This record gives sequence, structure tokens and C-alpha cells, in this order.
Amino acid sequence: MTTDLAVKVLATIGGGVGGGLSLGLLAQLLLRAFAVRKPPRWSMAIVRTLSGLICGWLVALWLFGGGGSGIGGSGGLGLGGGTSGGDTNEKTNPLQIKADGGTSKVSDEQTLRIEVLGMEALKSANRDAAHCYRLDKRDGTAFLTWPELRDEMNRRRDRATLRRIEIVLYKDSPNDDRAVVTQLKNWSRERKLQVDVVKSTANAPR
Repeated sequence: MTTDLAVKVLATIGGGVGGGLSLGLLAQLLLRAFAVRKPPRWSMAIVRTLSGLICGWLVALWLFGGGGSGIGGSGGLGLGGGTSGGDTNEKTNPLQIKADGGTSKVSDEQTLRIEVLGMEALKSANRDAAHCYRLDKRDGTAFLTWPELRDEMNRRRDRATLRRIEIVLYKDSPNDDRAVVTQLKNWSRERKLQVDVVKSTANAPR
């Protein structure tokens, strides 16, 4: 914050000095070209001073007039950190997530939460290793195979109700470099879905 203010102040002073000298020189050249008599020095000093004040004032308006930090403020050259109110209350109960180097908001209705289960949790549920994807559906909890999960995600994408995948890995889940996890992440990213991986230090709920 202090460094940013110092840069703006120095830029204002530099703009005033540079503008005063430049406009003063331009006025001097014009007077020499069109005036019969050489203008007195005090008149040129007044021109330079007024030009410098005007240029410095304009530079200060540009630098300090924006709402954000950085040169130009929020509406300047893109170097500032201003905020935009366009995303306020865009969706009901938005989830703030990070994707592609930026942030965006996705509602709960457009997020699919998928738990990837390990063998111990699957045995407790009397499921085999192929049915390792657990998700909550309207008709209850479902244990899906990879083809079944793909079909479910495609159906939601066709209805435009899927924009984000939340992969939940528990302490006893497969590691995130195992095929059951990487194929889900890769498939989702190839279809421009946002992917978050949430890791828990607890075992999967039975």
C-alpha cells in the first residue's frame, strides 16, 4: 500500500514537471514562429508553471481517481486490483472456487460431489472394487462404476446442470495418482468442468 502510494505521488510529480517543460517549450516555439517580438522570460515561466500544475492535476486524477490499487485504479490499465460488482449475488449460495488461475462462482445445484472409496469402505457396504464412486442422488446413495458415473455426468451435462466436480478422498481412499482418481479428473477437465479435490484425514463414513 505504501509503495503503491509513493509510486503514484512520484508519477504525479513527474507528470507535472514533464508536462510543464513540454508545453512551455511548445508555447515558446509557437510564439517565436508567430510573434514579432520575443516574449519576456517571466511570461514563459508563468506558462511553464501553469502547464505543470495542470498536467500534474490531470495525472493525479487519473492515478487516484480509480477504486482499486495500482496504476490507473480499477478502471485503468489493468494493473490495479479493483473489484467489480457484477458477480454480487449472482447465484444462490455460491461456492467460491479457484479455476484456471482465476475465481468463479458455481451453485450447489451445478456441483457434483463424488467420493472415491477404498476397499475397506466398499467391503463395509458389500460392494466390489469396481463400484468405488459414491454419490448422493435423489433416490438415495449410489455406488457407481466408472462407466455408470460417466453416464450420470453426461446426463447432467446434457441438462446443463453440471459445471463443477468435487472429488472427495478420505484417509482410506485410493491415492490421487491412482487410475480411479486420475481418469475422473482428466475426463472432467477435458470437458471444461471445474475440478476440486478435497482430502480428509478421516476414514470414509460407513
